[in-house]
Amino acid sequence: MDFKETVYNRHSTRDFSSKSVSTEDIHTIIDMAKMAPSWANDQIWKVVVATGKTLEKIKERHSQALLNGIPGQSEFPPLHRTGMGKQGQQNVTIWSNSLRTFLGKNAEQMAIDSAHLFNAPSVAYLLLPNSPSLWSAYDLGAFGQTLMLAATSIGIDSIPAAEFVQYPQDLHDILDVDNNYIFGIGIGLGYKKDNALINDFRSKRMNNSDFLTIKY
Repeated sequence: MDFKETVYNRHSTRDFSSKSVSTEDIHTIIDMAKMAPSWANDQIWKVVVATGKTLEKIKERHSQALLNGIPGQSEFPPLHRTGMGKQGQQNVTIWSNSLRTFLGKNAEQMAIDSAHLFNAPSVAYLLLPNSPSLWSAYDLGAFGQTLMLAATSIGIDSIPAAEFVQYPQDLHDILDVDNNYIFGIGIGLGYKKDNALINDFRSKRMNNSDFLTIKY
């Protein structure tokens, strides 16, 4: 598919099928992702892909922590909606209301799938050096977006989610990552489950006039 088609076809898949992603395809995606721009070309990113028995162990630990009521505490915490600006809060409200309306009586299914890490057969964990700068976060975001577009271009679905990194100590232990790096985000990779209603939802984007200014 051409680039425009790739961009418009990328969306967050929230329920994956059991079909696995090949090692060859993972290398193909990473080869494209590493072409993302990087401040001073420092290429701060580190990637650990979990799949198979390793990912099953992560999912088991994740589910158990949720069952035990252990609060998640990611090392690179997302901004809570109350800390967002007015525009961000409005967009989150529109998104959540639209999603609940779309799912109707199936609304609880999203939480169930989220608790099982969206049933993703592979997760690419993107790591940052400890005590990252804002430039490091920008670089990792560019890498992550390029990774997802690369995946879309070869027919692989994805989702970036803070849920993947809610229990970082388990990830450090299972993935053997030392404390010189922190877990920034996880990106689920796989193939959407065709009969899952949630996968048909599409979030809306703002009109350009809501955020774009061109000065002549």
